[in-house]
Amino acid sequence: MNRLYKLAFVIPAFAILEPVWMLTPFVGFLYGSVLNIGFLESSKATSWLLLFVFPTRGFLVTGLFVAIAGITVFLICAFQVYSARVFKKGLVTTGIYKYLRHPQYTGLVVAGAGLVMMWGRFIAYLSLFIMIYLYYLLAKKEENSCLSRFGKTYEDYRNRTAGLLPGMDLFAGMTGRFAFSSLPKGLSVFLGFLLTAGLALGSGFTIMKARKAFSGGVPLVQKEVTLNDKRLFLVSPRIPYLDQRGKQRHFRFWMKDVSSGDFILALKSSEKIRDQLALFFKEGMNTVMLLFEPRLSVLEEQGKTFFNFYMIPMFHPHPTPPPSRGRESKAFPDGDGLGGTDVKGFMESWQVMGLLRVERMLAGDETEPVKGDIKVVTAREVREDERVKARIENKVDVLLSRFY
Repeated sequence: MNRLYKLAFVIPAFAILEPVWMLTPFVGFLYGSVLNIGFLESSKATSWLLLFVFPTRGFLVTGLFVAIAGITVFLICAFQVYSARVFKKGLVTTGIYKYLRHPQYTGLVVAGAGLVMMWGRFIAYLSLFIMIYLYYLLAKKEENSCLSRFGKTYEDYRNRTAGLLPGMDLFAGMTGRFAFSSLPKGLSVFLGFLLTAGLALGSGFTIMKARKAFSGGVPLVQKEVTLNDKRLFLVSPRIPYLDQRGKQRHFRFWMKDVSSGDFILALKSSEKIRDQLALFFKEGMNTVMLLFEPRLSVLEEQGKTFFNFYMIPMFHPHPTPPPSRGRESKAFPDGDGLGGTDVKGFMESWQVMGLLRVERMLAGDETEPVKGDIKVVTAREVREDERVKARIENKVDVLLSRFY
């Protein structure tokens, strides 16, 4: 009697908590893709997880649309299922359920795909495949439960509908032929996980290689400036708010109305930056690469525009390479006609000397535009510790990968 009393509470609790375990793979995907990932840059063994499978600039709006569509499908189907339970209508086979057996999971997978298109990083791409596999396992468990409850009615329904994703039933049938089903359950689940991870890794690296092959590399914009009475070359991947077209922005509803002239003016007028770069001039620096993190480099507060960015002091034997063939010459709006070049050839002979992380540099002409900190990795640290140098190079590789 006591067991029945406890069971009376357990069953409703499980039903109430169903949305929790249903959303767990999706939540895991979200946290696994974006939470505390900076430490992965410290080693070549993990930094590849931060490379960009997709160019976020080109897929942001599309990804946002896909993510919203997926969440909308999930909410519609959740309403169908839980309203059917409240009114005791039995098996739901109308609406989207007429074509898909697990459209709630499908909606979350589609939303995840949209977020991967927006974020672009390999860790998000890999997490998406793992999430799909977890939903596949949940779907199989639910189908076994429905077969026990509804019998032939559900069997007929299953035969005329698609599973988690169109074509996934065929894929499951193919994997079943490799005797996965005859293995112990734990081992078959683990092997399925390895197969899923292998598919993610193989397809992800194939996409990146194809991007590089068809893009021809990363175009750089260049500019010669004078700092501390010395000649210095600035190079940066071509991005809209530092493009020769002036005030063009990433996406007009996010990026701020700021030109490259505002950025260069602030950079040249900052005494803090000049003081830090003076130490690198003594080490033989002749070039600085400017790098910007996606969607985090331009901030607007109380009508003022601030920049957050990286400066990579380096020595390069040929700091003014000729423009690569077939490319339109690119320079900063007030540039010196240095033109653009493919980053691949330029980076082959570069020598990392350090790193500056500039925070909150106010756009325009100010007495001291840098209102935040400048975090510095010195030339001495780079010389004395190869791991420090490798970490800087990993950061450069990661941030450049989104431009291929």
